[in-house]
Amino acid sequence: MTTIQKFLTITSLAAGVVFAQTQPADSTGSAIDSSQAAVSNPANAPADSATQNATATDTTAAVQDPVVADSTVAADSAIAATPDSLSTDTTAADSATPKKPRNKITYEEYLAKVKKTAKKRSKTLHHGLSLVDGSYNDKSYGHMHHDVDWGNGIGMYYFYRRYFGNYLGIQGRAGALYRYSRWNFDYSSTDGKTDAGEKYTLVHNIDRKYHNFALDMPLTGKFGYHVKGTTTYLFTGITLGLTKPIYEMVDTENRLYLYTKDKNLKKELALIEAEGKNPFPVYESHQTNRFFYMDDWEANSWIALGIENRLVSIEFQMFMIGATTQNTNHRYNHIGHDSHPTWRVFLDFSIR
Repeated sequence: MTTIQKFLTITSLAAGVVFAQTQPADSTGSAIDSSQAAVSNPANAPADSATQNATATDTTAAVQDPVVADSTVAADSAIAATPDSLSTDTTAADSATPKKPRNKITYEEYLAKVKKTAKKRSKTLHHGLSLVDGSYNDKSYGHMHHDVDWGNGIGMYYFYRRYFGNYLGIQGRAGALYRYSRWNFDYSSTDGKTDAGEKYTLVHNIDRKYHNFALDMPLTGKFGYHVKGTTTYLFTGITLGLTKPIYEMVDTENRLYLYTKDKNLKKELALIEAEGKNPFPVYESHQTNRFFYMDDWEANSWIALGIENRLVSIEFQMFMIGATTQNTNHRYNHIGHDSHPTWRVFLDFSIR
């Protein structure tokens, strides 16, 4: 029996050593206690070892210092709360410093952009209202080749102006034009004497007044220079225009009257006139009016000189050469004519 007990004891010790080596490093004490229990009671060694391990763990947790336990719990709580607090702080920082949205601009940047665009447009693109006044002097009208004694033209246009860089520009106009001309022709005088020897002069004269309403469409090409730092533009240019006559009225007066410096003859004429028997002046008047057809057009060209800016501009033009599709239309005195050359002045008011 002694031999058997010794064999069992050695076997139990060997099993306890092996079991202890298989436990984790923090459970060494429990493994040793288990081996000792197994030595005293080999049959219940596995169960007692497990129970003692659980008991040892509970005892260790219970024996720990309360302060240390509380510190450990507080640290764990702080660690657990750290991500949330960092996230909250980051969100607050993001809200305090707003980010600039991608592909968007601030209101101040928008205003600066609008002002820059407006300044650029003010230099490159204008449109508005044009007023014109000038001396439209005919050299012929229909089959009548006679220089006008007095001519005038006024009109109102809408204009569109565009610049290309600092030197080139173009301006188109479209509007209504009124022209007025007046002639005195077939003037003749015949000298004579009465039976009493009183001298007189018999005068014959035709006075013709012309009124014309038309659509006018001039296009001006300009070459000039923008004054640095301003919208002022000094230029010279060539204007090509088309004029479409619409309506005209001609008033013709045929007059025959007696002119004298003799006092006795003047008294006799006054007496005859008081009695209502004086035949002078012999006066005849008639009017003609007509509308033009689609084949009635006038082409004209002008040389221009002027100064412009964004708000008000002035342009002076002299007539160079022109042509008409019908002989009944007007032809004007060109530049360099001996008397009464045709010219006009445009005054532009820009809307933008």
